[in-house]
Amino acid sequence: MPALASPQTQKTIEAYLVDLRARLRSLPAEQVTEIIEEIRSHILDTAATGGTMTEAGVSSVLARLGTPSALAASYVTDNLLVRAQQHHMPWTILRAIFQWATLSLKGFLVFLVCAAGYAFGASFFIAALAKPFNHKVGLWLMDGDTYSLVLGMTDAIPRGHELLGWKLIPVGFALGGGTVFLTTQLALWFIQQFRETRPTQGWGTVVR
Repeated sequence: MPALASPQTQKTIEAYLVDLRARLRSLPAEQVTEIIEEIRSHILDTAATGGTMTEAGVSSVLARLGTPSALAASYVTDNLLVRAQQHHMPWTILRAIFQWATLSLKGFLVFLVCAAGYAFGASFFIAALAKPFNHKVGLWLMDGDTYSLVLGMTDAIPRGHELLGWKLIPVGFALGGGTVFLTTQLALWFIQQFRETRPTQGWGTVVR
């Protein structure tokens, strides 16, 4: 801490960092320590003017950083997004994008698109798996010229005409698997775009 920093200034900085550390508790301890020191250095380097650190200068830097809760959410989100990029698993991706959805409208819209894509793909995949065990499972043309993918979850007998028959098995696997794959690729593209422009990118965040 610079020698010219007043006790009140030191107290303000430490209170911010203590709050930030508490909100980063879901991350590995080593990473939390690295983030805290990173932010501390950023505050000290930016707030000092002419070798003197003022309360006004510190307050200005903290205002630009945002509240501890908002800053922590950004780091936690980035951690989840990096894991999603590494593992490419639909549930990991959805969890990460759900966290992103809490930060912005764009994240929320991406979550809706990806959730719909995964739900569509999973439905056809499940239908293909269930077809050999339940004749009601299938793509049905219902009364009123409407289509319905019946998964056989109830005892009700669909009213209409089943369109694919046993062809549902290869079609379901192909359509379901293809949709899940394309949704994953789209999600990873959105994640990459977000990470390239995230607010904390300039402070060298390291995510493991």
